[in-house]
Amino acid sequence: MYALEARHAPVVSLWVWYHVGGRNEVPGTTGMSHFLEHMLFKGTPGHPKGDLDRLLARYGAMWNAFTSEDVTCYFETVPRERFPVALELEADRMRNALISVEETEAERTVIVSEREGLENDPSFLLGEQLQAVAFSRHPYGQGVIGSKEEIRLMTRDGLYTHYRKHYAPNNAYVVVAGDAAANELLDQAAKAFARLDAEVPVEPAKAPEPPQYGEKRVIVRRAGGALPIIQIAFHSPRATDPRAPALSALSVALAGATAGGGESASGRSSRLYRALIDSGLATDVDATYTLRKDPYLFVVEATLGSGSTHQQVERVILDELARIADQPLEADEFARVRRQLLSASAFMTDTITWRAYRLGEVLATGAATSLAEWYDRLAAVAAEDIRAAAESIFKERSRVVGWFIPEEPA
Repeated sequence: MYALEARHAPVVSLWVWYHVGGRNEVPGTTGMSHFLEHMLFKGTPGHPKGDLDRLLARYGAMWNAFTSEDVTCYFETVPRERFPVALELEADRMRNALISVEETEAERTVIVSEREGLENDPSFLLGEQLQAVAFSRHPYGQGVIGSKEEIRLMTRDGLYTHYRKHYAPNNAYVVVAGDAAANELLDQAAKAFARLDAEVPVEPAKAPEPPQYGEKRVIVRRAGGALPIIQIAFHSPRATDPRAPALSALSVALAGATAGGGESASGRSSRLYRALIDSGLATDVDATYTLRKDPYLFVVEATLGSGSTHQQVERVILDELARIADQPLEADEFARVRRQLLSASAFMTDTITWRAYRLGEVLATGAATSLAEWYDRLAAVAAEDIRAAAESIFKERSRVVGWFIPEEPA
């Protein structure tokens, strides 16, 4: 358990991070962790369905959940006086979720609809195929939500077994930030979860990804009004790797910084913005390095402008990647990148909710043991570190290229 004192406002943000996600699934169970996330909102014997809303919504609380390749996470940001209620609700559903047959069938329809909604997004469609091609063995290639076929085959008993195996205090991080002393927040959280039984630790399915020995390509064609897209991915190191901070800075140098989702998004001064958007070759560009427990992907994505071809945009992207891997950033560009990187990192932890999230993220992935440590690692990145990190991953043999090509309706 971890706690941060944050006196921004009279609220407390509670996050429970379970070490179970797409990484823990095998073919036939892909999407089970995400399905289970939905089921954890269906009540317990002590708190029937609707209690979460009844006990928190009227007080202006905010809550949600998400599932990734590595984790499933639940959070509530509540008025300080409602913190004990949030703790009670999370401790209760950690071990006592009902997961009935009736609710499983009802939620199956919801998740299939969610899947179909995602399929209307060409970026998601292409990204899913790119990920599947990039990972031939590791579970990361399966994604998170699962196929409609697997979603339809999941049973209540299978979900309940997955739940009992992974939802236990010894398989979770509890992270709290809020308007109280850290030791006080910790004491309250410890009391809420102390009575719960541990489970035998579960090792994720071990399927290390073998080396890739040459470029891979995938093309996705679909009818609709979407614009053409290109994604270029490179195998990249896990969050615990010494290069992780430099790769975060590299994404900023290539496509700018944003506080909302990490250190990657469009920015007018970035290299890919100038090369692709200023020239009219693309209408949008992004570069993302994601913190993950195991080696994952560094991804560049561009939406093609009118009249541009995939070949043109791909060539420009690869030229820019080769250039940044060859020469360190000049002093003025590096200063700008560093400023964007650090300001985005600081801004992400400005609110109590985001501060708790960011701490949980670096802890769960192993990137750092505290927010201060991660910030210091980012601040220590030099221009040569960015160049060296780029050189280490931007190799033809570890590259995966995806094109989304819209087609005319039949």
